[in-house]
Amino acid sequence: MPAITGPTASGKTSVAIELARLLDGEIISMDSRQAYRGFAIGTVAPSADELAAAPHHGVGFLDPLERYGAGRFARLATRWLSGIRARGRVPILAGGTGLFLRALTHPMFEEPPLDPARRAALHAWLVGLEREELIRCAARLDPALAARHRPLDRQRAARTVELALMTGEPLTHWMTRAPTERPPLRTAIWVLEWPAPLLRERIARRAETLVRGAAWLEEVRGLLARGLDGSRAFDALGYADVAALVRGEADVDETIERVSRATWRYARRQRTWFRHQLPEDAVVLEVLDESTTPGQLARRIASDWREAG
Repeated sequence: MPAITGPTASGKTSVAIELARLLDGEIISMDSRQAYRGFAIGTVAPSADELAAAPHHGVGFLDPLERYGAGRFARLATRWLSGIRARGRVPILAGGTGLFLRALTHPMFEEPPLDPARRAALHAWLVGLEREELIRCAARLDPALAARHRPLDRQRAARTVELALMTGEPLTHWMTRAPTERPPLRTAIWVLEWPAPLLRERIARRAETLVRGAAWLEEVRGLLARGLDGSRAFDALGYADVAALVRGEADVDETIERVSRATWRYARRQRTWFRHQLPEDAVVLEVLDESTTPGQLARRIASDWREAG
């Protein structure tokens, strides 16, 4: 099964759609934030035209208050895969959340049973914590995990606290000692790799377009009006910065710079992760300049995939 990954702003969605046309495929999104309803603009989720061009799974279907980690993704993806294959079509994985891909190629631990009422009460408490306080709690409860992931993001920190408090064992214990949920999935992986200066330029252009456009500001205003600035989904890149702009706490140029800088930092972490965590047989597609089209890249992937049988 083909999988297309790479850092943010590398063009994964466009390439996946072209590949779906070539292979009669359906796309499974490996993006941890595009899954949430109401967060389409800032996460650069597939547009209505893109969704019409190729069937997508895992986009815009979750309530912003729900948790969406690698384990849940893997369980849903297994179901989506079965449905796509039953329809005689080719499943295509696409997205930049490396842990989602790894959850399929290196299955996650089988989650211990957790009492739903206690879990809901704990989640309500965690949502009310400031990000820094939540991360401090996670580091105290699971110092090994905190040392491996610097900095912890809010979702992983919440998951760490949840398991430690409800099971008496830290997340690293379950990751290394518990049985896995399913056998590993065989994938052929292609990584879109841009020269760093060009990728940074693409990120800066996208940040300027999004922040100066009205759509993202309107999206954030709506989320703030619904009280969703404390939701799991609001931790997505740029939303807190645009919220500050909407509240009059920052100006447009300052917001563009903050969003661009944070996105570039994230892209650098992704690039590092892909270099060290992906299998050795992952194919790196070097995109040297913007004259290379998504169609050209998709044809290369389709050819390689067919030859591999």
